[in-house]
Amino acid sequence: MRVVETRVYRGPSPYGYNPVIRITLDLEELEEWPSARIPGFNERLLELMPTLAEHGCSYGTPGGFVRRLSDENDDGTRGTWMGHVIEHVALEIQCLAGTEVTYGKTRSVPGQPGVYHVIYSFIEEQVGLEAGELAMRLVRSLLPPELPSALPPEELAAFDFVRERDALIARAQDIVLGPTTSALVAEARRRGIPAIRLDEHSLVQLGYGKYQQRIRASVTSKTSHIAVETASDKELTIRLLSDAGIPTPRHILVRSADEAVEAAERLGYPLVTKPLDVSHGRGISL
Repeated sequence: MRVVETRVYRGPSPYGYNPVIRITLDLEELEEWPSARIPGFNERLLELMPTLAEHGCSYGTPGGFVRRLSDENDDGTRGTWMGHVIEHVALEIQCLAGTEVTYGKTRSVPGQPGVYHVIYSFIEEQVGLEAGELAMRLVRSLLPPELPSALPPEELAAFDFVRERDALIARAQDIVLGPTTSALVAEARRRGIPAIRLDEHSLVQLGYGKYQQRIRASVTSKTSHIAVETASDKELTIRLLSDAGIPTPRHILVRSADEAVEAAERLGYPLVTKPLDVSHGRGISL
């Protein structure tokens, strides 16, 4: 089994409007080895990824994918092919990492026996790509050692799927959008507005073409520079809001530990400390 090509579609594509990854996969000898033909493959796969039992697959109900792992095919073989397995594993790894995705399909490439397009959706591109790579390694680790596509013995000995899955989940937490951007993106998608992440931070494009807008947290492409500068200064922001008659919490600006202790005694406990010019809730303590 080898990867012929990996493509990332961040916007409209032949597969719809949502972002998808397409891995073109040559199964090579595995074209003759559907899942049910490989001793213990299905059982070991579900042992390592029990939540795959929730996938409906073509049946549209939980347990559908598990049925496909052993169903009889039109040619008399039983089970599904490895590209299809990789599709579902890549989707589920992303879900476990906190990026809920469900769309996927695997289709043979016309005129190229044994070659398939494995297509699956993503929210965070890096998480999606790593999920696909880990899914392929998992499948290869479950193959009989005599098959050429199986992981080499030295790689198999070092491969710990659970550890690598958990490491990917941890990395995903550092990659995901901040709370403000996430809320705006979720609402945009709820309204049917496409959202495309443009960098590793929080720059997001909403919509396409001449109607597109870009946001980073609560800053948009229409936000003035002076508004950003004002909002970045919490002391100034609170003063302007208070002057406008908008209720604000009692606060004292301090610049040393001694001033902080004195301010705490004046305000009373419990209280919150936060940096003057940091966003996303960083540096806040109770």
